[in-house]
Amino acid sequence: MNINIPGIDTGKGIINSGSLEFYKDLLNDVYKLIDEKCDLVESYLKENDIQNYTVQVHSLKSTCRMIGATDLGEEFFTLEKLGKENNTEQIKLLTPDILNSFRSLKPYLEPYAVKSSDVKNVFDKNAVAQLLQTLILAIDDFNLDTAENTAKQLSEYDWDSELSKEIETLSKLVSNIDYEEAKGMADRILECL
Repeated sequence: MNINIPGIDTGKGIINSGSLEFYKDLLNDVYKLIDEKCDLVESYLKENDIQNYTVQVHSLKSTCRMIGATDLGEEFFTLEKLGKENNTEQIKLLTPDILNSFRSLKPYLEPYAVKSSDVKNVFDKNAVAQLLQTLILAIDDFNLDTAENTAKQLSEYDWDSELSKEIETLSKLVSNIDYEEAKGMADRILECL
């Protein structure tokens, strides 16, 4: 299957991901986070919260590089450097166009967006605990494929509403390659079981 997306070296993305299947999963994840991440960056910029702004553009830099959007990754890297230098004037000048470029990927990624299923697995404490431990080990080993698949399996369980929000956040952290936070959250969920 040939994936052709303007501005993205899909061959590099597939190599980064380890397989075509995982790459398509990654494109699905990026599709789902584009609006939320862009809104977050804009909101931090509006609030002049350069520290959190810098954390978010760092995450987007990694995400873009991972999927093979090298040029866009470099633009987010520029924003990250400007954030570390606290150069708000340049940040305000460059951010809108870079975010627009990132948002413009959305229609190209839509074919890879997976619609979530309404059918949920019955909650099984032991199976869930095992999945959380597998996720933590995968993060420690920097095994992206296993981490991604395990987070997906966790989200297929029927959670109570409180834990459901945490699992959704955990899944987003894994998708966004925020592994340290994901590991901490997985540990906390495991303790709650």
